[in-house]
Amino acid sequence: MNHTNPLSLADITARLCLLLDDMIQEWDMELLDPINTDTRLIEDLGFESVDLMQLIVAIEQAFGARGLPYEKALMQDGGYVTEISVGQLAQFLSDNLPKTAA
Repeated sequence: MNHTNPLSLADITARLCLLLDDMIQEWDMELLDPINTDTRLIEDLGFESVDLMQLIVAIEQAFGARGLPYEKALMQDGGYVTEISVGQLAQFLSDNLPKTAA
């Protein structure tokens, strides 16, 4: 399911970083570096499963895409992944967003 997406990987990554920035604004967290492709959601941002669910909802709203196969990115060997980076999530979106996503 590898479509050509109208958004480049860089565009998707930039939107994702903005979404994450907005999410953690209320968390009173001091980040040493700006959110980038190497930022890890769990280790660096302190995400828990409920935060991942909120992020999925925010992604669906921001990209206008529902029902993406998030299990491909968030599940491994029958359980949740213990870590995912912004870059990995952006690549997943690039590979799975419909061509009409804006």
